[in-house]
Amino acid sequence: MSLQKKTRAPWPQFAMHLALTAANERCEDPYVQVGACCLRHDNSVASLGYNGPPPGVDVDWSDRDKRRKRMLHAEVNCLRYVKPGEGKLLAVTVIPCMSCLSVIASWGIKEVYYLNDWTGTDPEIFQVAKEFGIKLEKLALDER
Repeated sequence: MSLQKKTRAPWPQFAMHLALTAANERCEDPYVQVGACCLRHDNSVASLGYNGPPPGVDVDWSDRDKRRKRMLHAEVNCLRYVKPGEGKLLAVTVIPCMSCLSVIASWGIKEVYYLNDWTGTDPEIFQVAKEFGIKLEKLALDER
């Protein structure tokens, strides 16, 4: 009997699966769960992040407006543990906002993959990503 080599997920899909796990398993936000995963240039995992308050900050989850003012986005939470220039790829479960895109650019990330669109996304996000030299691409996950 001949065994065949198993097909592995491409790196962007692998990172997205980790981002989804971070969002689903760690995020406490009852409204929105977003995850992020940053890969280094050698494709090792640099960091995972999810949306939530800064460490030590208690949030009243029942007050959505107050909660939103105290949240760190998944991208920022993820990049807190990555040195600028260390990461090459960021997978995020939701398209980054313009503010997060600026942070991503300042960290030197050149590839950003996202899974879901967000109502209210600035339509210029793709032009700004291009100006920053960032490949911003919607990812479709293969069913395995």
